Amino acid sequence: MNKQTVIQNKSLLLKNDTATKHTIGVDPDDESVVMEVWIKDISFLDIQAAAQRMFLVEKGDVSLQLEGYWRFAFSNWISKTNPSLTTDELCSLKGHIGEQVSKILPQPNELAEAMQGGFTNPNSKK
Repeated sequence: MNKQTVIQNKSLLLKNDTATKHTIGVDPDDESVVMEVWIKDISFLDIQAAAQRMFLVEKGDVSLQLEGYWRFAFSNWISKTNPSLTTDELCSLKGHIGEQVSKILPQPNELAEAMQGGFTNPNSKK
């Protein structure tokens, strides 16, 4: 039988207010050309809000809206960039750059898992 211990450090339970910096390659022909992207720590309610943009329910039918999910993720989970980009500019990135940014954000399949009783595991990131 395992003895249970109630956690005393509540900061281990709460999302971190510091964003994590990532470096993204922006020129496929020159790996030295990069941009920096800071991603916020994501809470349970952030996941719920993203789900509302990803799954559209109309007259009992559910459809998948990936554009809504990514627009939400780029608008809400990226705290800053270098060079500095507006939300509209983030949503207008070239395809190969947007793909690189999307790889550092929670993936739609992780959100679907969260909606089925799991939750995004920050240690599962590549």
